[in-house]
Amino acid sequence: MRRMLLLLLFAAPAWAADALDTKALASLPNVATPVPDLATAGRLQAGDIPVIAKAGVRHVIDLMLDSETPNFDEAAAARSAGMQYENLPIRGAQDLTPDNAARFDQLINATGSEPTLVHCSSSNRVGALAALRASWIQGQPLEAALAEGRRWGLKALEPAVRERLLASVTAAKPSVPKPVGTQQFPRIEGAGGVYALPASVDMPAANVVHLLLIDAATAETSATGTNRHLDVAARALNLYALAKVPTDNLKVAVVVHGKATPLVLSDARYRRQFGKPNPDAALIAQLDRAGVGIFVCGQALSHQGHAVTDVREEVRVALSAMTKLVDLQAAGYRLIP
Repeated sequence: MRRMLLLLLFAAPAWAADALDTKALASLPNVATPVPDLATAGRLQAGDIPVIAKAGVRHVIDLMLDSETPNFDEAAAARSAGMQYENLPIRGAQDLTPDNAARFDQLINATGSEPTLVHCSSSNRVGALAALRASWIQGQPLEAALAEGRRWGLKALEPAVRERLLASVTAAKPSVPKPVGTQQFPRIEGAGGVYALPASVDMPAANVVHLLLIDAATAETSATGTNRHLDVAARALNLYALAKVPTDNLKVAVVVHGKATPLVLSDARYRRQFGKPNPDAALIAQLDRAGVGIFVCGQALSHQGHAVTDVREEVRVALSAMTKLVDLQAAGYRLIP
């Protein structure tokens, strides 16, 4: 019991990290915010360290070589300001390899929900690795991966990135089987596609109520650019529709928190913060019409600087993700990974 109490005392919830103050980073070269709580930028100077620390940055990922800043020890400066610092030196196109893309992915994932700054001298190398990560690790198609790279700063290295992605696609073609049949979307159009199978396969029972719970805590995207967890909810509805389970016998709930929190923002609030329309708006509307319950963690909202009034009308605000996940599972909902 004493050990359990200590764990509870020292384990900080995912929403406890402060949100990244993107406006405070405006002075950085080539700054962009491709995903919530993560900024990309060009070369940092000694005077930028207190700026990014004040903006709430907890992790700095540097893709530059030490020789590029011989008079500035960025690692020491960042760490003395209380930030975690990691260096993945990328010289240029010659270092755009699967191993470096995998290492880049590990560094990004290790930051969790905490505000992060990723930079090189211009953000070009950052965008290049982001594009390779999107394709090789997250499975996005070529053009979607390149678009993701541009959001992270990809510019002059785009031809080299395209060449590598095309080569990997060509090399993979002989071993990648073609799908049997065509994806269908019986309930949710354009998301969560499913394939029809013979009636002889095992199907979910049509005469019982199925209660499904999706824990949406990351900003991962699907091949269509929508949040991966919402795509899972769409796939669940399409699968059970394909199995001819009555709509009244399927209940789906999604609990949003962590880095996924911004997906619930209203169109106006999302555009003010990110300068573009909410990419999940249409899918959220479809899921709502299909009866999916979408809840957002009120604690995550507050800690990321959002008010309850900033939330879309289709979404309900819960006291916290922790309490809502517990309540739904106590009510019989089964957690879907």
